[in-house]
Amino acid sequence: MTDSKMNRRTFVTRSVVAGLAGASLSAPAFAQGKRELVMVMGWPHNFPGLASIAYNWAKYVGELSEGELTVKVHAAGELVGGSEIWDAVGSGAADCYHGVPNWVASKWQGANFFAVIPFGLNALEHAGWMYHGGGEALHQDIWRKLLNVVPFLAGATGQQWGGWFNKEITDLDSFRGVIVRSTGITAEIYKRAGASPAVIAPNEVFQALQSGAIDAAELVGPWLDMANGIHEHGKFYYTPGWQEPSSAGEIGLNAEVYDSLSAKHKIVVERAAQAANAVNLGEWSYYNAQFFRKLRTEHQTTIKIFPDEVLRVLAEQSAKLMDELGNADADSKRVYESWKPYRDMALDYSVHADLPSLQARKIAVDEGF
Repeated sequence: MTDSKMNRRTFVTRSVVAGLAGASLSAPAFAQGKRELVMVMGWPHNFPGLASIAYNWAKYVGELSEGELTVKVHAAGELVGGSEIWDAVGSGAADCYHGVPNWVASKWQGANFFAVIPFGLNALEHAGWMYHGGGEALHQDIWRKLLNVVPFLAGATGQQWGGWFNKEITDLDSFRGVIVRSTGITAEIYKRAGASPAVIAPNEVFQALQSGAIDAAELVGPWLDMANGIHEHGKFYYTPGWQEPSSAGEIGLNAEVYDSLSAKHKIVVERAAQAANAVNLGEWSYYNAQFFRKLRTEHQTTIKIFPDEVLRVLAEQSAKLMDELGNADADSKRVYESWKPYRDMALDYSVHADLPSLQARKIAVDEGF
């Protein structure tokens, strides 16, 4: 074992140590041929559309292994903070986690390709790349080196929304200077396109919208937005969510823990992740439609579409930033050379297949058929 690998495996940040104070988290527990994994996640318990992925994976692992392998799920803040789950699992302080890959961007910007890219892949297209286009193999190879974990695709929000605006966007002039709460690469693209991104803690978004400190903010979509009450403070609900055609989640296991599993149990954790991913796709689709109906009928929400000239500038700046990220280092280049050709083919196909179908469905909606 190299010194660098030893340091990575034994190092735990002070915050992780503090979060685990008093907790007994050593190797996975064994009892009468059974094994329990300690799972940490980046969400509170019962967080809509996200915590359910971890719960379902734990349930499926237990069922598929016939009780030989079980998972104890801990919410963010119970053992470690939501942003600390990779350090906890990589160090061996916990066995597995559920989170979103772009949270790793503080360590490596290429992580965004495994989560969400503006004007990038939707949920089904992303699954296509991960399962059939080499994305999962790249993901696992890089995460082993970078984080000492083995990840699996688990969850996807589907098409998100552009956000809640208290200022109407009618053209480029009205877009320039708009103060919008955003994060990560989305904030950078907003800045390059002429808007003014604002970094605001999630629990302060509602007050900032209400007071006028910001003009706009985006979260996810109808289901999660309503659950967090953001719809009560925004005047216009903008579509499309150019910044997030979908956002993918992941379940990861400590690399040593995964390697120690039997061949059967390795298949179990992988198939359970695939099942949790599939169920979550339907979850977001179902509840977003349900809560969108509530926005329209109970709250009379005004729906707006970003002007084409605004989307054109956002798309141009997104393409430039993606090219920069994709050529930032050797691993980013490996990922980008796999992701970008498929992304281009997928978008070309969707324009000729999905777009006409959606236009046909709009006729049915408009006519009430």
